[in-house]
Amino acid sequence: MEINLILTAKKWELASQLERTKAHGGVQLVKNIPERTYLGITAKQWVVLTRFKEARTVPQVLEAAIEDRICPELGEFYELILKAVRARILVEPGQTVFPIPAASWPVAFKPGRWPQVLWTLFVLGLIATIMRGAMRPLGWQDAAIGAGFLVLAIAVGSALAASLLRGAGAEVYFKRRRICTADACMLPPAEQRLVAVAPLAVLSFVTGLLAWRRPEWAFLPLIGLLFQLRPILGGAVNAMIRVGATNRVSDAEQHYIFAPNRTVGRRWRLLCHSLGSAGTWAEIGYGMVWTLALVYFLGGLSDVSPWTLAFWRVQGPRLALAAVGSLALLGLIYVGLEVYVYVRDRALARHETLRQLYQRWLGHKKVATDDSARMRAVLQSPPLRLLAAADQQLLATAMKPHRLGPWKELQPMDRPVSHVSLIVSGQVGVYRQARSGRRMLVHVLCEGDLAGLHALVDPDRPDYLYRTLTPVVLLQVEWAEAEQLLMAKLTPAALANQVHKIPFLSRIGLCQNWHRQAIHRFAELSLIKGYAENEAILQQGFYSENFFLLLEGDAQVFIGPRKVAVIGRGSYFGEIGLLQNSNSTARVVAQDGTRCLCIPRREFLRFVAHNYSVALELERVSSKRLGHPIFPLSPGNFRTL
Repeated sequence: MEINLILTAKKWELASQLERTKAHGGVQLVKNIPERTYLGITAKQWVVLTRFKEARTVPQVLEAAIEDRICPELGEFYELILKAVRARILVEPGQTVFPIPAASWPVAFKPGRWPQVLWTLFVLGLIATIMRGAMRPLGWQDAAIGAGFLVLAIAVGSALAASLLRGAGAEVYFKRRRICTADACMLPPAEQRLVAVAPLAVLSFVTGLLAWRRPEWAFLPLIGLLFQLRPILGGAVNAMIRVGATNRVSDAEQHYIFAPNRTVGRRWRLLCHSLGSAGTWAEIGYGMVWTLALVYFLGGLSDVSPWTLAFWRVQGPRLALAAVGSLALLGLIYVGLEVYVYVRDRALARHETLRQLYQRWLGHKKVATDDSARMRAVLQSPPLRLLAAADQQLLATAMKPHRLGPWKELQPMDRPVSHVSLIVSGQVGVYRQARSGRRMLVHVLCEGDLAGLHALVDPDRPDYLYRTLTPVVLLQVEWAEAEQLLMAKLTPAALANQVHKIPFLSRIGLCQNWHRQAIHRFAELSLIKGYAENEAILQQGFYSENFFLLLEGDAQVFIGPRKVAVIGRGSYFGEIGLLQNSNSTARVVAQDGTRCLCIPRREFLRFVAHNYSVALELERVSSKRLGHPIFPLSPGNFRTL
């Protein structure tokens, strides 16, 4: 299912039959009992999931979490939802469930003294194996007998693990006709280790017994034991180490499936968290011990035994160099992959910008303006797409191509507008004259935008001047024809959004990653409000009911009596108080000619909750302004209302 659909329109609710464990290492397991699926979460993440006790959409839950000050970091929130949907902890209302039945396992062993017994068998088997070693099979008969003992040990160990699992109160399942003990994750750590060590203990004991009595039969069981004890690719020992970790990470904090979480920064933070855990170093240490054990047993098959001084005198430096080199190579591979991902992402982000620069400055002479090209330009223009097909055809026919070099005026400011221009290639600056006489750039228009209508949609301040910023290719239509074919067909509000707000929003940093529909929705929700010079737009310590985006002019930011910044067009403020449901952290004062796009609090929160790219960008900038993450909230993050 598409991620956008999951995070916006679909309704979800908690599955009807869930089982939840106690927290160990800060993480608890939630199980969908009929479908045998699991999710590791923290206590705070569970609080978020409980908001789905009744069927709700993700934006509804996010909006409520912000209101109630329980919102986690947004990347974690979206990852949690996607993982919960994938694990069937959140399901669609009324959806049919196909349960996976548990096996009716007949034997159940209570843990009791089994830990001492199993660990004793495991250690005795290892000691016997190390002391006597194993021999290569002398013939196919020895290999077959060894394989038989290996299969028998694995079967007995699996059956013993299943019996201990049932005795501890968990379920046994069959997966591809094999015993599956995955339900052990629902047990406390000590019992999880007991279930995990049972197959190892049986196999270790059988291998040690064979090594003591018939070393030629012990070869294949020893290979199987080494494989079971492997430190990578899901080895049992590493799983036992992780179970006892004191600072485990939840499923929402690793193995990301939410695309915006797959960043170098997040992977680096996860690596630092892992390196700060004693369990990680225990796994690294165990990996080194396992490698030495592998060398030891394989060396026993060579002419020079690994337990002799001659072997280590010759091979010791080489093995040490190989170990250090392997770790260094692993580090280089990790750094190389991260650099590649970083460069690739930046290259993809800059590719379109470089293409547009080339087209505007060097490729404008090749831009076609024939009948089909004019019709294509009309169909690709956001405001002209709103017209009926017949009107689009008439408008394309009426338009005449016009080319201008850079830094040329389209229309003098002291004359009425005679043409409406559709920009096919290049950039056009929209200027206004300040009271000081200085021209101020208020908008930048690009391909698909219309020039010439700003005075019409903004009658309170009609003093606009259009000036090319690059070589441009225009399609122009006479004003009288534009009135008949364009202005008469669109409502004033739609025309104002398409001509005034949307081009502005599309060019500012806040909206660079927004979907086109999100930009259009923001334009519909926002109102243009002007302020007198030195008028306070936002008061520090007071509750704000609006989100503000500077449309024109500058504003000064004060914290207490100290001025901390001067912000210009495209900057925004007021979001911290709205996201934290708290008072404003700064005072913002207008300067000459300041105008803002304002969105009321309720519409702003609903808009943010429905557009995760918007929410993530606001979270990033707001956290930078605060000097600490805006989410999750703690009592020190906000002023009490």
